[in-house]
Amino acid sequence: MIASNDRSIYLRWLIPATSFRLPVALIPLAIEYVIGTGANFRFASLVVGALAVGELSVVGIVATRLDNYSAHLRARSTLTLLALVDVALVVASLVHALLWLSLPAALLSGALTALGSGKLRQTLTHRLQPASLQRYLSWDAVALEGAYLLAPLLISIQVMLLGTHELLITPAILALICPLLLGPDSKLGTKPARGARVTLRSWLWALSAAEGIVEGMVVVSIVPISTQLIHKTAFAALAMALLSVGSILGGVLYSHHATRSANVEPLKRIALFLLALSVCLVASGLVDHSELALGVTLFVFGGFIAPLNGLRSYAATHRFEPRLHAPAFSMVYSSYSVGSVSAAISFAVLDRLLTLSEILLAASVATAIIATAYGIASIRQRPG
Repeated sequence: MIASNDRSIYLRWLIPATSFRLPVALIPLAIEYVIGTGANFRFASLVVGALAVGELSVVGIVATRLDNYSAHLRARSTLTLLALVDVALVVASLVHALLWLSLPAALLSGALTALGSGKLRQTLTHRLQPASLQRYLSWDAVALEGAYLLAPLLISIQVMLLGTHELLITPAILALICPLLLGPDSKLGTKPARGARVTLRSWLWALSAAEGIVEGMVVVSIVPISTQLIHKTAFAALAMALLSVGSILGGVLYSHHATRSANVEPLKRIALFLLALSVCLVASGLVDHSELALGVTLFVFGGFIAPLNGLRSYAATHRFEPRLHAPAFSMVYSSYSVGSVSAAISFAVLDRLLTLSEILLAASVATAIIATAYGIASIRQRPG
């Protein structure tokens, strides 16, 4: 009976969550289409970059007194504010004289996305039974992959049917619908106690950033790998699709068996999965340069992504008390972005200094070092 009730709670929560996640996945690509074709692609890239900077800023927000102000905003208020900012982004993209406003709008949208993700996830964890958390956070990682797989398809359909000019209206409408679907906020305190703070010294943030490094490196390197190593430009898109399919399948399998590994501390599982991702990343640059070898490698790589996403959220519920869940989930989101952006910047800097395989090896080593360092630290902290 409890399991059935938790399933119903999760499915009801998933409806507004999907209405939140689809715009997040749609907006970067829509910006490239709308602003890139309407103004220029260089400015469009700056706007997309502002989204990432906004996400990264949440690390500073959670670490300062600004978090006290953000804590006063309940989930519905945060998501409503995000929807209004997305509408402002639409207006700025359609009115040439206001185009410059798209930069601060994107910056604010990125910050509110990270904060909104934390508050939205907090409402779920407050409603579920503690025994069900790991299972449904694992399933939710699969649902998240589905949203990111659906977003490019929606963009493609709209471009073919309606063109690119008003493409940003779709994510804005979805964002407006989200707070209407969310329902009442949890009565559990969203305001941290005086002096309470989500510490930046947690190993969870380092491991989360490491996942961002290794996955971000795949995203920025997949086209160069396809063009320079296997000499099949079009294969990059198929490879990313295989990675997403692998992630969904891996998430489904992990969700079925997650409770069997309950005796293994969540951060240890994250570290082990990161080591596996490191091996896959090296293999993507060293395996036989063929579509089959690269496709299999990325499919296996994808198999660890959804489990890792679910584990990071589950680890946050273990390391922080309920009233700190919202900022903790926001930090899980933004610390991943720190790693992902770092990977993109590193690739741009090292591209002319190292070969593609050497860059992938460097990212793999950096990720493995973080995972291994956590393993050593956890062993030293054992009593006796």
